[in-house]
Amino acid sequence: MRSAAAMPRAFLCAFLAAAPSAFAQVAPALAEPPNLVETGGFAHDHVLLQLAPGVTVAASAKGGVELRSAQAPALSRASAKALREAGVRALRSPWIAPLRDAKTARELGLDRWYIADLAAGVKPNDAVTRLRTLTAGIAFAGVDHEGGLAEIPNDPNFGLQYALLNTGQVVSGSTGIAGADVHATTAWNTTHGNNLVVAVLDSGIDAHAELAGRILPGINVPDGTTVTADECNHGTHVAGIIAASGGNGVGIAGLAWNVRLLPVVVVNGCTGFEANVATGLTWAVDQGARLVNMSLQFYAFNPIFLQAVQYAHAQGALMCAATGNNGNTTVAAPAKWNETIAIAATDNRDVRATFSNFGPEVDISAPGVSVFSLSGTASYIYKSGTSMATPHVTGAAALLWGYNPALTRDQVREFLLAGATDLGDPGTDVLYGAGRLNIAASLALAPPPFRAEDLNRDGAVDAQDVAIMLSAWGACADCDACPADLNGDCDVGSPDLAILLSAW
Repeated sequence: MRSAAAMPRAFLCAFLAAAPSAFAQVAPALAEPPNLVETGGFAHDHVLLQLAPGVTVAASAKGGVELRSAQAPALSRASAKALREAGVRALRSPWIAPLRDAKTARELGLDRWYIADLAAGVKPNDAVTRLRTLTAGIAFAGVDHEGGLAEIPNDPNFGLQYALLNTGQVVSGSTGIAGADVHATTAWNTTHGNNLVVAVLDSGIDAHAELAGRILPGINVPDGTTVTADECNHGTHVAGIIAASGGNGVGIAGLAWNVRLLPVVVVNGCTGFEANVATGLTWAVDQGARLVNMSLQFYAFNPIFLQAVQYAHAQGALMCAATGNNGNTTVAAPAKWNETIAIAATDNRDVRATFSNFGPEVDISAPGVSVFSLSGTASYIYKSGTSMATPHVTGAAALLWGYNPALTRDQVREFLLAGATDLGDPGTDVLYGAGRLNIAASLALAPPPFRAEDLNRDGAVDAQDVAIMLSAWGACADCDACPADLNGDCDVGSPDLAILLSAW
């Protein structure tokens, strides 16, 4: 498991001084200061509780709540008193609905989490201190840490998408290097993606014309509604990088033109709490989302957050997450966990962005400086941040699955990293991970999709397949196990041969 510890400031300064070669290629500082997330923030109206195994919640005789356990009969009275004195006015589940994979939820302990709403004026840290005395009933008590979106605003200057095709154009005053891009145009010769569902855990997605017909009904976790309009002018920009319509003669092109977007609002404005992210993530994968974008940065975390990530991983979801924008060695959650792909940011010269967090947790890099994408319902804007780097990798994963839907989650991850263009020190390093995303190279590594006409499964439709078909000519002995019956009529004949020859 990756280390969650941050370097002490004095050690970090010494590290920078001792290793100048590692940072010689760092990009010049941006004119705008990074959109940093203040560490130490937390919710003031509730705390998080994880009950001990076998403990349940019930109404107390005095109208409040209490905890009960068959193994500890005295817990009811003691817990009612402790909850009351801690200022807890209600306990509620963080989950929108019972988690679909009950077995995994139980093994992780996700089914034992509760949000403890506090009475007005109660200090969360005081409540946590009191609740931790209930050692027989509570496995964990803590504040709900605050985090936010991982982007850096930048005024628009030029309308060119160097991230997808870098010809050396000037972006925000910086002349690019031709080829310092994700090689999207080459990838599009192979696929534009399919209708895969991509969950975007963010500030919402506006009904931009470039996403028309592909935004699914989602949820707003903090508000408890289904209103998923963008609350921070962030999620729409992220969604555009993934999926803006291409080839339509309007605006820009995203990486995967055909995917469907599942908006999951997990922040209230531009910041939010860990429990909301955990709720949104588990809901999204329970709805069947196979690919999840999390352009988020959190620097303190509770087990509920990690357990939700582990739950999503157990469902087979591929999660792409931002390393964060503090420009130091503290890779943000959820990117720091092995279950995600941790994505750092580069500029139009294939140099690490000064704001991009780095460390051994970094898996891969992608363009994240002055990226042009959607804003509102009809506009476009430049933004910078690891938030912008992350959806490039998400879009690339969607292209891989569009090319070959049979790929496993781990295969998609493997091909993304193996196809990356090496930057910085040879091999994997702390600044760039495996290197800058190169979706064309990743697609070249992926096995070709299965074709029914390829009867011997050698990747080509040719004379050998014709020979197999001729040997099976006639009525099928088993209509459900007759691969040469391409038209499904339980007979191998001239219609099937015509289909095979058309695919030669």
